Amino acid sequence: MAVKGNIIAAPGTDSNARRRFVLVQGGKAAIGACLAAAFVLLVGRLDVAEAIAVVGLVAPGAIALLGFTRISLPALETAALGAFAALIGYLVALTGGMSSPLIVWFALVPAEAALAGGRPAVLRAAAAAALALLSVAALQALGMLPASRLLLPMWEIYAGSALAAVVQSALVAAAAQDRQRTADMAAAEGAAMYRFLADNAMDLITRHSADGRIRFASPSSLAMLARAPESLVGLAPSALVHADDLKIMQAAFMEASYFGRAANAEVRLKRADNRFVWTEMRCRPATPVDGKPADIVAVTRDITERKRQEMALIEARDAAQEASTAKSRFLANMSHELRTPLNAVIGFSEVMTHEMFGPVGSARYLEYAKLIHESGSHLLELINGILDMSKIEAGKFELSEELFDLEDVGGQAVRFVKMQSDRKGVGIKLAIGKDAKTVFADKRALKQMLINLITNGVKFTPRGGEVRVKAWRDASGIAVAVSDTGVGISAADLKRLGKPFEQAEGALTRTQEGTGLGLALVKALAAMHGGEAKIESTLGEGTTVTLRLPYAAVDAEGARVAPVEQAVRTLKGAA
Repeated sequence: MAVKGNIIAAPGTDSNARRRFVLVQGGKAAIGACLAAAFVLLVGRLDVAEAIAVVGLVAPGAIALLGFTRISLPALETAALGAFAALIGYLVALTGGMSSPLIVWFALVPAEAALAGGRPAVLRAAAAAALALLSVAALQALGMLPASRLLLPMWEIYAGSALAAVVQSALVAAAAQDRQRTADMAAAEGAAMYRFLADNAMDLITRHSADGRIRFASPSSLAMLARAPESLVGLAPSALVHADDLKIMQAAFMEASYFGRAANAEVRLKRADNRFVWTEMRCRPATPVDGKPADIVAVTRDITERKRQEMALIEARDAAQEASTAKSRFLANMSHELRTPLNAVIGFSEVMTHEMFGPVGSARYLEYAKLIHESGSHLLELINGILDMSKIEAGKFELSEELFDLEDVGGQAVRFVKMQSDRKGVGIKLAIGKDAKTVFADKRALKQMLINLITNGVKFTPRGGEVRVKAWRDASGIAVAVSDTGVGISAADLKRLGKPFEQAEGALTRTQEGTGLGLALVKALAAMHGGEAKIESTLGEGTTVTLRLPYAAVDAEGARVAPVEQAVRTLKGAA
């Protein structure tokens, strides 16, 4: 079903109107042919003027044929009315002027125009018929009309003319009734369709006056508000809307009615049991009448469940923020409460280990002092790892990048783990390529990554094994690989490693100390440098962790060098 303006047109309406036009014009042509035949029988041989009249009588047949073309129907109807008015005026002029039996046909012109359009079409047709009639009267008054060849007066001719007019008017009346019936059926079908949609829609459909009072409500008000539709008619917004939401709804109605724009509002509506439901109302202006503020059409949907989920998300977010704040406070307290005494323990044990104020005495005490120093250092390392990981997760860890000697930092990392590796009998080898000696990165972060990786390698490598640290420069930037000949990692454990507090499972790994933060911290710090940490391992053969730092490479002058892949992408983008 098509909608034109405020008129609903049923499918095939245009084809029905065109078919009706063809039938009317065909009927007029048939009547004209009968009249022409009767005229010929009465007057005998026709002169030129009368022949033209006979052609005009059957001309509607040609117009009917044009109805099968693509010429628009309004254009065809206008042409038919003009031709009809001209033909009647011409016939009246030939058949006696104001005394012609055909003069009654002038009344058919505006009647037929009623089929072609509304009041303007009828007025134009009436004006055309009146003009033709006055023209005939003027010509007759001036004595310019040709002599009529009809034997006037003859009641048979008048009766035939009146009969033809009656038949023509009957055709027009029947066509008008058919057109009205089609329009009524289309309107009834459209009204039934809208009623069906309104009665079966899950959303509440309402019509409001400019001040917001309800003029119509769909049956879905029963399900949404437990109120009958008729009980809502006449209610103002204040009777249904929560007091806190009243201004929101009034602003939406003002937007729709006075400014002619669609508007949305989320408001709480009161049910019959005095409970409130959250709803989303979408309103738009109806067609205004006589310049008055337009009525408002609103579609309202129950969003109580959605609001409940939103509130749950807000509460969860607030709880998460509160937990994050509590964690930050806890970590700050832990940093102060643990690191301060640990520094004292480590410092005093180091003084005792080096016997800075004289011999300790028993060798056993010296050994205990070394153990205290190592244990304190290990505990401080764990605390620092937890704090760094927390800062990274909170987005508060900031890199402090600078130029430095990678070989020197690598040597410091090796020396940091040297005591542990010597005790376990694991060798450490360091090989830094010439083009990777100078790098641009966060010195402390890179040292922390190397210490973590070397410590893991030493921890999980049996006596007699080896940990190798190798650095080089390639097209992707600086690469640092730490490999060992240890127990290796299974494929299942590889998927978990790199997450905070995750460790590999195994007979050897379960006996080792650690929080599982080492690899997670390495991956996080590598990502902050714009790179990655890739783990490769074979169970029973060893593990290799490769750090890729794409922005750490520098040239001979110390200027940063972008990786080749990024340069290629930049060139492609410029092209």
